[in-house]
Amino acid sequence: MRIETDGRPAAPADLFSTYGHFTAMQVRDGGVQGLENHLTRLDAAHRELFGQPLAGERVRDLVRHALDGTADASVRVVLRHAEHVVVTVDEPHFPPATPQRLRSVPYLRPFAHVKHLGGFAQAEWARRVRLDGYDDALLTAPDGAVAESSIANIGFLEADGDVLWPDAPQLHGIAMQLVEATTPSAQRPVPLADVTAFAGAFLVNSIGVVAVASIDDVTLPDAGALLAGVVDRLASVPWDRV
Repeated sequence: MRIETDGRPAAPADLFSTYGHFTAMQVRDGGVQGLENHLTRLDAAHRELFGQPLAGERVRDLVRHALDGTADASVRVVLRHAEHVVVTVDEPHFPPATPQRLRSVPYLRPFAHVKHLGGFAQAEWARRVRLDGYDDALLTAPDGAVAESSIANIGFLEADGDVLWPDAPQLHGIAMQLVEATTPSAQRPVPLADVTAFAGAFLVNSIGVVAVASIDDVTLPDAGALLAGVVDRLASVPWDRV
């Protein structure tokens, strides 16, 4: 793993604060899907948290410097300070190979529209459900409305292949945005009691797409070709050079 701050090796003091925001992206052959979306996210969050813009070209330059010619990687751009940009370069990550089993938990991320640091509660819920044999936690509102998983958006597939996203506090993830741009999508509340009404469900984040096998003790339909269509259309999104 390589970590740089403003293009130099990061110092320990650069890494400790839990206040701030970030974006996570996968780099393949020097490119990123939805790179402009990532830069827009960083700028919007920076304005909200620090009261000033964050220049996209500066971020691109710092990511390119940290990659140092690495073609495939997992990259995080983290802002714990108004002026300093931390870039982490790690091994590339890939989606799980098998459909995921989710357990619902009564929790919503605070300030869910921001990809912020300090997410102890969601990480703890994910740890607890994994101890019970599940793959991830499904965050839900007090009334049982579905929101998101601990690290991904959840989409539900209609019989015609369209995607329904839960209308609940959640991060408008970059991969979710790219699915919305390539597959007809809508948004409305999804109560836990209604999840079997769909043709299937999936999780999506920067790592990729994976089917959802079950929620709690409810087995969901195998989305099969419908989900394959979502994946294929997502794969057609260009990889922008960093």
